[in-house]
Amino acid sequence: MLSRTHRLLTRVDRDHFGPSRVSNRGYSLIELLVVMSVVVILTGLLLPTLASVRDAANRVISKSNQRNIGQAISLYADSSNGNLPESNALDDVENLDLGELMRAWTPDQLSNYSPNRKHARWLSSGFDGIGRLFQYQFIDEPSVFYSPGHTGAHRLDEYRENWNDLNQVMTMRVGNEDINPRRTIYTNYHYAGHKYWDPEQDPDKWRPRSFMDGYKSILLADGMRRSSDLNFDGGVNVLHMDLSVEWLEDWKLSRVLPADGQDTIGSGGEVTQILWDIFKKR
Repeated sequence: MLSRTHRLLTRVDRDHFGPSRVSNRGYSLIELLVVMSVVVILTGLLLPTLASVRDAANRVISKSNQRNIGQAISLYADSSNGNLPESNALDDVENLDLGELMRAWTPDQLSNYSPNRKHARWLSSGFDGIGRLFQYQFIDEPSVFYSPGHTGAHRLDEYRENWNDLNQVMTMRVGNEDINPRRTIYTNYHYAGHKYWDPEQDPDKWRPRSFMDGYKSILLADGMRRSSDLNFDGGVNVLHMDLSVEWLEDWKLSRVLPADGQDTIGSGGEVTQILWDIFKKR
């Protein structure tokens, strides 16, 4: 039988170390409101910084895309006696639309399909401009043609299935003969084209673009077909023919470029002059 003193000590020990000493007190409403207010304030302070970091990262990736396209064009030129990928938009002088320099593939260039012609060869006639880099496998990943910072029309997701279908036919040389995007595929970058086009000069005198011009000539820029084609606010990245990339600040572009649903650049007016000022040889 335990002594009275021992029983008292046992109860004191249990009270000292047992669960009865664990506090069950919760947070008050005021404390929760204070914590939530601090979180909201910190989030508000961090969001602009995070957006700025994301924008900077997108610009770096977009510049890398331009360099990759430039290197692919250089390889294309090396394999074709110095000729750059042809843009049919520059060859159709009567219907010249400089906005079409952004296209990579268009059904407008397809003739009627003949059973005696391979399906891949038939579809290949639809490639245009920098799309020819994909056709000849100098670029095998279509995402290179799209800027991660682009939020307007002609995003990669819009054309991913079309690119996959073309890739199936062009690389495997097989495919369903019903595969045909039946719409023009645009990129997020504006190709200068294979010629130095001058709105004030006779098209018969337009001369071929050459890598020999180096920094003096611009080969590629962010898209400028419509205002929604701009990849970033306040200007465009441009790729010189020495494969260096430069940021050209121009807040006027978003105001003068056509809006969605309106006619594109065409071959005259203020927008054409802006493009000419960017793409002409220095």
